[in-house]
This record gives sequence, C-alpha cells and structure tokens, in this order.
Amino acid sequence: MNTVRIGIIGTGGVAMSRHIKELLQCENAKIAALCDIDPAALSRAAEKAGVPAEKCYSDYRDLIADPEVDAIEICTPNYLHAEMAIAALRAGKPINLEKPVAMNRAQADTIVAAEQDSSAFGMTCFTYRFMPAVRYAKHLVDSGLIGDIVGLNVAYLKNSGFWEERRLEWRFIKKYAASGVVGDLGVHLIDLAQLLAGNITELCSTKATVVKERKRLDSEELAPVETDDSCSFLAHFACGADGAFHITRCAIGHKNTIRYDVYGTKGSISFDLNDPKILTVCHGEGDPKNYVSVTENVPQEFYLLQEQAFVNAVLGKRDPLFPTLADGAQGQRVVDALLASADERRWVDII
Repeated sequence: MNTVRIGIIGTGGVAMSRHIKELLQCENAKIAALCDIDPAALSRAAEKAGVPAEKCYSDYRDLIADPEVDAIEICTPNYLHAEMAIAALRAGKPINLEKPVAMNRAQADTIVAAEQDSSAFGMTCFTYRFMPAVRYAKHLVDSGLIGDIVGLNVAYLKNSGFWEERRLEWRFIKKYAASGVVGDLGVHLIDLAQLLAGNITELCSTKATVVKERKRLDSEELAPVETDDSCSFLAHFACGADGAFHITRCAIGHKNTIRYDVYGTKGSISFDLNDPKILTVCHGEGDPKNYVSVTENVPQEFYLLQEQAFVNAVLGKRDPLFPTLADGAQGQRVVDALLASADERRWVDII
C-alpha cells in the first residue's frame, strides 16, 4: 500500500477544522469516502475534500464495507463512538477515533477488547500530543533534564460557553455526550499530564454548569443544559507527583488557552499552546534560586501532524508518542472518576 484511502464518518466541525484540513496536507493519504446523516454537512465536506457523490454515504456501515476504504476516521458525537469503532475493527480496518473514546469506562474497555480481537488497530485523537511544545517537553522530561516530576499546574480555558449563538447542541445533553468540559476538554489535559508524568492514581474534583439553559437547535424554546461547563480537580500520580487542574468553557478573554507548568527536582518546563512552537525551561547547577528561565524554540524534528501520524501508522511507521485506544481508555477511567468525585464529593481511586 502506497496511499492510504481514508473514509470519514461524521463531517461536522471537528472533521472540517481538523481531520479533513490536515489530511489534505498529508503525504500518502487520500480522502476516499465520507458519511453523515446531514446532507448539507456531507455536501460541504465532499466539496472541500474532493469526494465524488457516489462515495458519500448516509449509513456508516456502507462506508465501512466499501472495499476502496483502507482506514476510517470517526468524528461523530460521543454516544456513537463505541458501535462505530467496534464495527470498523471487526471489519479489519484501522480507526482514528475522536475523544473521548466512549461514554464511560465499560464502553471504552469493549473498544479495546475489539481491537485485541482484530487484525487492525486504533488511534485516539489526542490532538495536543502533536503540538511541537508538548513533544519537545516529553523529550526533555525523558532526558532527565528537570529530574523527577513533583508537581503539575494545568489549565484549559475557553470562552465558548458564553457565545451568544451557541444553542443546545449534543454536547450539552447527557445521553449524547455523558459529560461536558470534563470529557470534551479535560480529557486532553489528562492525557498530556499522564504522557509527561505517568498515570493518575487518585483525584478529587468539583464541577459546575454555568449557563443553565440554552435555546434548542430547532426553536427559540429554552431547555436545560445537562452537562458541565467547568471542572477543577486535584490529582496524585503514581510517580508521587501532585497536580492541580482547571478546565472551563466560561473564561472570557480566552479563545483556546492550554497552559502547563511541570515542576521537577532539578528544574521546570512551562508551555502555553497559544504558541506551540516555544516553551520555557528553567534548570541549572547548584542552588535553584540562581537558575534562570530560558524560552526555547522547538526544534523542527518535533513537528508532526496528527493525521500524518495516523497515515504513517497504517503504513507501518508508528510514532513513539502514538496515542493508542488503550491510552483513550485510560483517559476515560480518569473522566469517570472525575464525574464520580464531583457527584459524591470525595476522593476517588483510579483502578
């Protein structure tokens, strides 16, 4: 196989802004088929991706069965992930699955089990693993530059909860999303923290719904928002480190801010993904009060598109930081614990 022919299920916002956009820049990739139940969304995506009408499907099973599709990207609402992922894996086709991978831990585990029984594999769309600053930070941590990690301070800040035009989309309805920012945004923070410091073993969280009603998609009627707009939590890691996290879609002044401070016994690393091409490193010799923080440009070797990583993996060249379905399931375990902790107002172990 020289060119990977990819079929995309779900042609909404994330497919258009991330998957299709990046795939059109990738080497050895072709968008071969699309699927969506919304004809207008499907038509827009087909025009952008250059996919002919005969390769545009309304039933995802038809796309999976297409012999001219080698691999599949799943960009649908959360409640559809498990059934689509399992169907594709059973058909022997590699998948690139949007996060969170499932509605809960049990579903995530069924996806991983299906992968183990399949000749194919899956990737979790942990997009921020492919930001240059993250990849370079991982390299520096693994090199021992900052010693053993003892603490993390992490934030994901957006203003999207206050957009005037935002209506009661599926992300605000529990039966379609399971959670709000915890699963949508928080799972990214969780994955990066565990990539850098290892698994979280216990946590304590709080969550809130700030905008409690929104207009329905098809009318001016107000209806209740069922999922969370913000979440804060404390976490312990297996390595002995502690972490403090804040995630919100109600931070005016922030379009999409992701900040990490990682503290070690010999130094620290900080990055803000509003500029993913730089990070700040503080380390030295002798007394730490004399250390100086230096901003570094990320070397070119740490640049890689998420979609190129998936294409490369299908062709047998897997990146060392490739986010597996097992990584997605681990993130789901933490998401479930966050929800339980907030609801029950207690510390929860991650087993």
